[in-house]
Amino acid sequence: MTRSSVTSLHGPRVLAALSGGSEDAALIRSAHRLAEREHLPWGAVHVDGGHNDADRRLVLEQDASRVARLGGEMHMVQGQDRAAELLHYADEHRVATLLVGCSRPSGWRFWRRSLPEQLLRSGGAFDLVMIAETRKRPRFRSRRTWQRFQLHEPVIAGASSLGALGAAWLLQAWLELANLSLVFLAAVLASAALAGTRAAMLSALLGFLSFNFFFTQPRFSLAILEKEQLLTVVFFLLIAVVVGQLAGTGRRRLHALRHSREQSQRLLAYSRSLSTATDRDQVCDIGLTSLERWLHVPVAFLDFEQGGSRPRIHQAIPQGTVLDAAALTAASWSWQHRRPSGVGTGQLDEDDQGWRMLPLSARGRIIGVVGLELGQRPAPLQPNHEALLESLIGQFAMALERTRLVGELETTRLSEENERLRSALLSSVSHDLRTPLASIIGSASSLRDLGAQLSHQDKAELLDGILSESERLDRYIQNLLDMTRLGHGNLRIERDWISLDDLVSAAVQRLGPALEALDLQLDWPASLPLLHVHPALIEQALVNVIDNAARFSPPGGQIRIQGRLDTAHRRLEIRVMDQGPGIAPEMREAVFDMFHTGSEGDRSRYGSGLGLAICQGMVGAHGGSVDARLGPQGLGTMITLHLPLPGTEIPQDQETPHAD
Repeated sequence: MTRSSVTSLHGPRVLAALSGGSEDAALIRSAHRLAEREHLPWGAVHVDGGHNDADRRLVLEQDASRVARLGGEMHMVQGQDRAAELLHYADEHRVATLLVGCSRPSGWRFWRRSLPEQLLRSGGAFDLVMIAETRKRPRFRSRRTWQRFQLHEPVIAGASSLGALGAAWLLQAWLELANLSLVFLAAVLASAALAGTRAAMLSALLGFLSFNFFFTQPRFSLAILEKEQLLTVVFFLLIAVVVGQLAGTGRRRLHALRHSREQSQRLLAYSRSLSTATDRDQVCDIGLTSLERWLHVPVAFLDFEQGGSRPRIHQAIPQGTVLDAAALTAASWSWQHRRPSGVGTGQLDEDDQGWRMLPLSARGRIIGVVGLELGQRPAPLQPNHEALLESLIGQFAMALERTRLVGELETTRLSEENERLRSALLSSVSHDLRTPLASIIGSASSLRDLGAQLSHQDKAELLDGILSESERLDRYIQNLLDMTRLGHGNLRIERDWISLDDLVSAAVQRLGPALEALDLQLDWPASLPLLHVHPALIEQALVNVIDNAARFSPPGGQIRIQGRLDTAHRRLEIRVMDQGPGIAPEMREAVFDMFHTGSEGDRSRYGSGLGLAICQGMVGAHGGSVDARLGPQGLGTMITLHLPLPGTEIPQDQETPHAD
């Protein structure tokens, strides 16, 4: 380890300088270990000088996937001087530790300093760590192997050269010798654009021979007698070679960009599809369907049952896909070792093995194994296809991890809600039920102990008090039970057809004694449609709202129940209006919260604050809503129940809570 200076004081980071070579894997592992040990954020950077070939791009794509899987960030920087760009990046991002490979340039460039030496000479406010390669690198680069000419390349080169020869033969009477060379140069450009660099070089050679054989003196000979013609032919060959190389390189980069764009679009569409999935089964369906459509081979997602020793197929495309014993063994090996196995991996790659097993891991834990029957493909995957496959598998794993975390978060939230509800219910029992119980006990004990001393009127008043407090206690207990069922998701929506007349009549009958001293007004047209709701739940919701209006209304006050059809939203509105003190604007949403009364505790006659909360839960379970507004002419309160009409309610699978 070599240190160039002290660490930065602001935002320390660990950064790995990747080259696209064999040492990148060791750099990434070392940076990850160092960052975990020091509890620092880390990442990787690659300086792109515009010379990356297909193999190097493949390595960089694999590096980016590996960095993302380990929790780092990958950045690409454009520039020709790698050392200068790294120094600038490290200084700009306040890097604390920079890791680089210690490989040297190839032997014939002995005068050029290695990257660590350049960084040491330039200096920088970071620790410089050099990581050795995991395998020996040859001193001289291996000779590049040329692929064979494809059939269309010599055909295009020959056709373009023949075309140029014919055009030059027709134009030789009007053009000078130097201008005729431009015709053959056009053939080189056409070959490069249509078939690439090798076709352009072949076209340049054919053009050179044709130009020399047919148009220089002496004709029909490769000999050149005049010096001017020799210079023309030589310069034509040089320009043709340079132009062909440049045009071929441009075509190759254009194809690479086009392929990269297609892969990016495919990954973007794949990511969008996965982002819309809400559970594990949807993620598996989208991931497996995408892989099957791209590779055209059977795919399967395998996981282990809790406590099991062998994998099971969770989902497969096409359905009914069966894995043989060798494939199941490979899946178990991949699950245990967290490494790919099977076809093309070098692990358990037997002759009769047709499956490749790819483990899905995230946050240091194994999620599942994806099986691909690549043995059915006529040709093995290309390097760019391997990189795309790794990206697809990585996104698949992250989507599965996201759904798992969302599920755990929802479970935790429900547990906290249930615990909060349980605590609130206990608090309500201890505070709000004590008053009616004390009144009942006091009245009953007075009747028992002082019965002979009490007049008939006193006894009647005590009995009336016992009855009213018992009804109050019964109402509290019913509300508590209903709220418990709503909070625990045990309320089943069993719908039936019912009219508004029947609902209001049943609610008013249940509240008969509480409405005796009030003026009740009913107002709705006879043409209102029927409601498709749970009658008992909506009746209880209406009872709570009317009871709330009765308790806040003054003696002799008016309560008006109005029904109207909201044609714009296809719903029925039930309005309950009173002449009470009203609700402040800032409190009109809070009144639907549990245990909100705005009263003075046990001395209040307004109850435990559960009535409107229960009403909101019951109406909400039907896909409706409840709101509180100022009453007509600015007097009292108007509570409105919005109930959707048949054909507009929410789907049955969203009608939570359920059970009995």
